[in-house]
Amino acid sequence: MEKIMKRKGEYVIPHEAVPEVMSRVTAFPLDKAVCLERTEAMFTTYWATAGEISPFFLAVMREKKIIGAQCPKCKMIICPPYMTRCPSCQNEDRSLIDLKTGLEMPQVGRMLVTAPITVFANARFAKYAPFGRGRVILGKSQCALPIQVFTTTGFLKPGIFRQGTKVKIIFRKNRMGFSTDYFAVPYDEVPPKLRDKPGLEETELTWKSLGLAEPKVTPVHKKEFASTLAAVRKFAAGIPRSPRAQANLANWSRRIIVKTGGGAINLVLGDRKIKVLDGKIARPDLMLAMENPACLAAWTKGDSLVNMIRTGQTGISNLRDMETIFKLDRLHRSMRRDAEEKAV
Repeated sequence: MEKIMKRKGEYVIPHEAVPEVMSRVTAFPLDKAVCLERTEAMFTTYWATAGEISPFFLAVMREKKIIGAQCPKCKMIICPPYMTRCPSCQNEDRSLIDLKTGLEMPQVGRMLVTAPITVFANARFAKYAPFGRGRVILGKSQCALPIQVFTTTGFLKPGIFRQGTKVKIIFRKNRMGFSTDYFAVPYDEVPPKLRDKPGLEETELTWKSLGLAEPKVTPVHKKEFASTLAAVRKFAAGIPRSPRAQANLANWSRRIIVKTGGGAINLVLGDRKIKVLDGKIARPDLMLAMENPACLAAWTKGDSLVNMIRTGQTGISNLRDMETIFKLDRLHRSMRRDAEEKAV
C-alpha cells in the first residue's frame, strides 16, 4: 500500500456540520401533540473505491493527465473511461478484457452545454463556490467529461461559459484522487505562453478578485451611516437568542472590515456570535466595500450579500472566502425561523 495522503486540518465531516447536544419541545397544533426532540448522530465512515475508473484518477493525481479509453474494434473513444467495454459495439461483451485504457486526451476542449452556476454549495463543495458545473468534450471523445468550471476574472457570472466555449483543463496543486482535482477555465483567460502546456496547475494562473476600491465618501452616505450601524448592532444582538444562527457561526472566526461611503464597520465573528467593534481591526481576514451603507442595512433585513457581490454593488477582498458570506446570508433566515417557532 502506498503512503496515505491527507489534507491536514480537513475532515470528511466538517466541524460546522456536527450539531451540539440539544433538545427542544415542538408543538403540532393540528394534531394537538407536543413532542420532545433531541439531536442524535449516526456515523458511517468508509473507504470508497473508484472501481473501473481508478486508472483515470491515478493519472490525474500522479501525472496531471486526463485519460480516456478506446475500443480496439470500432475505435470509439470515451472520456472519462466509465466502463470497461465499448458502449457502442459492446465488443462481444468481453468485459474487463478488450477495452484499451490509458489513451491520453488533449487538455483543451469545448463546453457541451451552458454551465449552471452553483453559488450556495453543500458542505463538501462550499470552499469551491461559486463555481459552474459543466461537461467538456475533449478530442474525439464520444462522451463529455463532468467538470467544475471557474473564471480567473472574479465572480462567476452567467455568459462566461456557453455551449461551445473553448476551455483549458487546470489541475489543483494538491491532488487526492477526487473529481475536484481538476477543473476548467476559459481558454482565452490563460496566458498564450501557457495554453499548450500540459498539466497546468492553478498556481500558475493569476486569479483576480473583484475590485475593492475605496468607497467615495459623501454627505448623504454619512447621514445614512448612523442608522446602518445601529441596524447592524441590533442584528448582531439578536444572534445569541437564535440557536440556528449560532449554529451557522459555529467553529467559524473571521475579522471583517466593511467599508462604506459613510464610514467603516468592524465585525468579529467568533464564539457563535458577531461583535461590532468601535476600534479599527489591524489585520482583517476579509474586507467588503460598498458605496451605499444602506446595502448593509438591507442585509440585516434579509437581502443577500452574495447578490450584492454578484451584481457589483459590493466588492470583496478574497473571493475564495465566499463561505463566510454564505454564513452571513443564512443568519437572517435562521433568526426568523427561530422567532416563528417561539411564536407558535
